[in-house]
Amino acid sequence: MERIAIIPARGGSKRIPGKNIKEFHDLPIIAYSIRAALRSGLFSEVMVSTDSEEIASVAREYGASIPFMRSAATSGDFATTADVIREVLDRYEAGGRTFDSLCCLYATAPFVTPARLVDAVRMMGDHEAAFSCVAYGYPVQRGLEIAPDGCIAMRWPEYASARSQDLTPTYHDAGQFYFSRVDAFRRHGSLWGPDTMPVILPELEVQDLDTPTDWLLAEMKFSLLRFPARIDTEHYTFRNYTSLDRETNLRLLECRNLPSIREYMVNRKVIYVEEHEDFVRSLRTLLDRAYYAVYERDGGLIGSVNVHAVVSPEFPSATYERGIWLRPAAQGYGHAKRLLKEFYARLAADRGVKRILTEVFSDNNASLRLEKSLGAKRISDIEAADSRILERFLLEI
Repeated sequence: MERIAIIPARGGSKRIPGKNIKEFHDLPIIAYSIRAALRSGLFSEVMVSTDSEEIASVAREYGASIPFMRSAATSGDFATTADVIREVLDRYEAGGRTFDSLCCLYATAPFVTPARLVDAVRMMGDHEAAFSCVAYGYPVQRGLEIAPDGCIAMRWPEYASARSQDLTPTYHDAGQFYFSRVDAFRRHGSLWGPDTMPVILPELEVQDLDTPTDWLLAEMKFSLLRFPARIDTEHYTFRNYTSLDRETNLRLLECRNLPSIREYMVNRKVIYVEEHEDFVRSLRTLLDRAYYAVYERDGGLIGSVNVHAVVSPEFPSATYERGIWLRPAAQGYGHAKRLLKEFYARLAADRGVKRILTEVFSDNNASLRLEKSLGAKRISDIEAADSRILERFLLEI
């Protein structure tokens, strides 16, 4: 299926100057939308529709296509999103390229993750459209209005004594992404019609970005959504790489690069200091990935564990892939099983993780025994780049 991601990003924002490329937690905010679309693997084209050369330059830097600039007709204050989408589709079709479906992904959507986009496609299924929405935080049936005389009253007084749990939940557009079949968009002239599925988001993942106050609230929410800097369990302390000083990070890198540890890693190459430091900085801008140094509660370094959201229609949402390594001096004491059980329990309780995917080389007997002892089930084999066989395990937690 040919699917296009269209990211509208007009220049000249008035309430928040330069909004579409304003820095948001170390990145231009549009970079989050571009990165999510590219990493999702859903799209044959990820493009930005803009009338601004500055925005176009930033978008190209982060991997988006800018095959043409937006016309004057769709750059004014009264042009609708549908007008922009129609123009993009028309321009591509004039060049001989058509698409089966589209996603309109707003440039100011830093909470969108690749897995969320994959979930949306799964939710859409055979329907015409699907888009992000969120429940109102308070029952709208108990809304108030101010009368011409200045007095306040219930808009629907018949609900004055109704229990909140008895009122029908209501939702509003979350303003993040909209999937639609192209033929349905052409027919309705809108990104959604009567055959549309909701992609319901948690309230914490939604924030309008129209005012400077909105921006501050979004930054606060983003910080709350990131993996925590520290997790304490019964026997271990997990410290996020992003919270560690440079000396500690370099010590971790030195351990990770030991030949005896790299031997059974999927990525067995030596990682150099600059590459590692760039990677750690990038973790600060990700909501779906974390690396932790693991310490015994008395302070001794055990090793490292990492997780990231699995982005694939093959696996249901809330599936995370895990990696682990232990220092040679910490191996053989039962740490791996114990720390993983405690870590998984926190992932499930704090972040709603339901499944853990792991990949283990078929000649790594210790790790094969570990997965089986944790209760993981072998689901398939895949061939690694060096022709070695990786066994894949899935654990329901």
